[in-house]
Amino acid sequence: MRKDIYNFIVTEITEVIPGLNEMTGTAMHGRFNKWAAKALLANVYLNAKVYAGEDKWAECITQCNDIIGSGKYSLEGNYRDVFKTQNENSPEIVFAIPFDENRGGGFFVDMFSWHAALRDKRAMQITPWGSGSAMGVPQFINTYSTNDKRLADTWLMGQQFALDGVTPLKGSYDLAGQNLVFTKDLPDGLFTGEAQGYRMNKFEIKIGARFDLSNDFPFFRYAQVLMMKAECMMRTGDADGAATIVSNVRRRNFADPAAATVSPATLTGNTRYQYGYIENYMMVDAGNTEVVHYGGFMDELGWEFAWEAQRRRDNIRFGVFTTKSWLSHKPQGADRSVFMIPQVAVNANPKLK
Repeated sequence: MRKDIYNFIVTEITEVIPGLNEMTGTAMHGRFNKWAAKALLANVYLNAKVYAGEDKWAECITQCNDIIGSGKYSLEGNYRDVFKTQNENSPEIVFAIPFDENRGGGFFVDMFSWHAALRDKRAMQITPWGSGSAMGVPQFINTYSTNDKRLADTWLMGQQFALDGVTPLKGSYDLAGQNLVFTKDLPDGLFTGEAQGYRMNKFEIKIGARFDLSNDFPFFRYAQVLMMKAECMMRTGDADGAATIVSNVRRRNFADPAAATVSPATLTGNTRYQYGYIENYMMVDAGNTEVVHYGGFMDELGWEFAWEAQRRRDNIRFGVFTTKSWLSHKPQGADRSVFMIPQVAVNANPKLK
């Protein structure tokens, strides 16, 4: 059944591609052109082993090469420019979901990650919810290199100040009246203090932001196309070529070019992630400790694409989603890798299983 769905999707995308526009720019922003469709097809091929039980690495590379060869896209010189409020003209974005604070709401990642006091950090017109709930898992934060600018470009950390950069912001709950200083470590994933855990810093929150942001969400971007090609090359024996591509993607995030260079052995080796179940800041159960094949490459995906809705799928493809423990999560069965049919739908249609 899963393979039937996979084949249907591949056929649908393949058949429609020849008729799609090759144009880029404002006229096609938020619309599927030929290159966005190829990026979608490449994503399906990348995960074909999971979806249909067969490798499609070569097919994925073909789609990526078509996008690369078109010359339509390029990496932003500054990583953060991809995620700024007015990002609709980014040369890196292949397909975006458009959002606008007045005409197209629905993107409010800051509301559930930011602390209420951060309203004054950007003179927002709305107050974020409570102390914030979406935070960085310390085990993941610990994997970053200290000289990787993506750490600070992705995560809000340390003492927080008002828009003037001088006035300290204060806590309101367990730290009422005290300076708000975001710390890395979490006691677990269930009950945390109001300043525990790094927060979202990837998408720009403009001064005077409303409830809905105007940042368009980069669903497919050129860095992803390059990384898909690199992963397929690595998995088919060309780790050297993969390392060259990954190093090029990393380069804009390191002041020292040598620090941006990654070796084939690192990509094909184990992950830096220290998996295990956490209680009261301590790992009490390491759980599955098997080596993660190509774990170094999986780390690269985490650093580049945090907050971009890719991690679950990557964790499944690299074999850790239903095998490893982290923070307050323990494996709960391989069936969790497939989204369940909602019970209300099963109740409404007895033919669904």
